[in-house]
Formats: sequence, structure tokens, C-alpha cells
Amino acid sequence: MEYTDIIKDMKKGVYKRLYLFYGKESYLLDNVFKVAKQNLNESFLDFNFSVMDGKEINLDTLIGSVETFPFMDERKIIIVKDFELLKGKKRNFSNEDEEELIRYFSNMPQTSTLIFIVYGDIDKRKKIVKEIQSNGLLVNCDKLRGNDLLKWADKKFKNYKSIIDYKELIYFLSVQDYENKNSTKTLSDLENEIIKISSFVGRENKVTKEIIDELSTKKVDNDIFKLIEAIGNKNCTLGVKILNDIISEGESSLMVLSMIARQFRIIMQCKELQVKGYSSKIIAQKLGLHPYVVTKALKQSDVFDESAIVKTLNECIQTDFCIKNGLIKDKIALEMLITSLCI
Repeated sequence: MEYTDIIKDMKKGVYKRLYLFYGKESYLLDNVFKVAKQNLNESFLDFNFSVMDGKEINLDTLIGSVETFPFMDERKIIIVKDFELLKGKKRNFSNEDEEELIRYFSNMPQTSTLIFIVYGDIDKRKKIVKEIQSNGLLVNCDKLRGNDLLKWADKKFKNYKSIIDYKELIYFLSVQDYENKNSTKTLSDLENEIIKISSFVGRENKVTKEIIDELSTKKVDNDIFKLIEAIGNKNCTLGVKILNDIISEGESSLMVLSMIARQFRIIMQCKELQVKGYSSKIIAQKLGLHPYVVTKALKQSDVFDESAIVKTLNECIQTDFCIKNGLIKDKIALEMLITSLCI
């Protein structure tokens, strides 16, 4: 079964006893938490709906929770997030515990639903994964594609009370470049774009190609935002990956360097104006920037203090000098810059 079909069943109150949702599209995985409990009695959610940290639980805790009967409801739902046996790192489970859990999957009570959610890939060769598939459902939550993506986007525009024709919907998705295998864009990014466009056109008004062109954030701009976020989070691996993705799509190294420096200058300008008491709307007007760019910059300004921004800009200048004078290859220079900024 596909993700969309399983979600429809859950919304109708139709559950299997065992699921494993996995993949890189966090939006879809996060949605499982919300949908799974929709049919439970809200008054007794504390008794019948629980979320467990898969890195902390042990065998007795997990089985004990599943075995407990639902209270004043027909079903109990247990969600285990990033379960260690599915992530390849054993800490709280011995080999014997793993075998006992695998045997337990075929003897679970009908009144409980156990849902494993893994953010990322899984090894389908593992015995525990095969047993989950034999006794329940394995659900891939990577990017939506084709008609599933079209239906999702169309529904979101309708949810935000905007009218968009099929031709414009196709164009919107092509501009976003979400389906590109190298794109780091997520459904959350797409929803933010839809919210921005819907807010601009107003309720029950039509979205045109011109409006999409005016408001949609270019993919490379969005990737630069994500690169800056990775630097702010000191995630060097992700930062270098995003950098290489941008370059592989045809952007020159010097252009990328220029965009990084530009974004940090914008962050500093926004930070200074916010300290003076200006709202994001006024800041956008003063700097001649799109409100979305200002919103992202203000969010990023919480991570970087003034000295960090100055240091970054100086390193950008030094990197530019090294590239233009042939002291180091441009791609290597940018990778070294990202690594340095993440330290």
C-alpha cells in the first residue's frame, strides 16, 4: 500500500497492528503523528496514545505498553521514534531481546497498534525489518511524485482558500524543482511557498503565472538559506552536501560565494534594524527585499552574533582572493570555507 492510501485508512479508523514508516521526507513522517491519533477519544489520549524515544526504551517497556489494554476506547496506539534496532545501534537491546521482539510481532493484541517511525533510510535486509513487513506494513516516506504531488499541492492551495488552475499548478511545481533528486527542498518548503502566495492573492482569488514568478523563491536562493542554516547548526556534512548539490546544478563557485556573503550581509542589516525596533515588514521596505527573505534572515540572525557575521564575511573575502588568484581550486576553497564556518 502507498503512503496516501494508508493515511486515508487511518483517518477512517482502519488500522493494522504494525507499521514501519521510514524515509527522508520529514513532512510525511511528522504527519503520521497527527493522523494516527485522530480517531482516538480525546478525553483519554493520555492513556491510549504514547510516543516513545526509540533510543531510550527497552524490551520490557515496549512490550508492556503494547500489552496494556486501551482505556475507555477501542484501540491503543504506540509510536516509537527512531528505534535503535532499526538504526543499527544496539544499546538497550541484547540479541536475545531482539529475537524475542521479532517473535512478539506475530502475537500482538488486536487492540494495539505499534508504529515505528524512522527519519532516514533502513536496511531492508535486517531480520527485524522483514518481520515487520511480514506482520504489518512497510511504508516509504520519501518525496511525493507525479499525481500524488499534484493532488497534495492542489489540496494545500484549496486549504488556504486560493484558486489555481491545473496549468498554473504544474508551473508552480516546476519552479519549485521539488522532484529533482538533488533538491534539498521539502514539502514544508512547498507549503510555505503556498502560504506566501495564498496570503498575497487573498481568499477565493486566482493564482496566476505572474504571481508565481513574483513570489516564488528561486531554488538556488532556498538552497543558500539551507546552507546558512547548516552552518548555524554546525552541521558540516550537510553544509558541504548542499554546497556540492548547488554546484552540480550549474552554479559557479564564485556565484555561490557571492550569495553566501550577500546572505550574511542581509542577516547583519536585518539584525541591526530589528534592534532599532523596526518590524519585519518595515525592514523589508527599507532594504528593498522580499518579506520572505527578511523573515528567513531574522530567523537566522538568532544563531549568528555580530562577531560571527564579521568573521564570516572576512573569510568570504579571503576565499574570493584565493580563488581569483589561483591559490586554490574554487570547489575545494568553498568546501574549506564551509568547514571553517562550522567549527
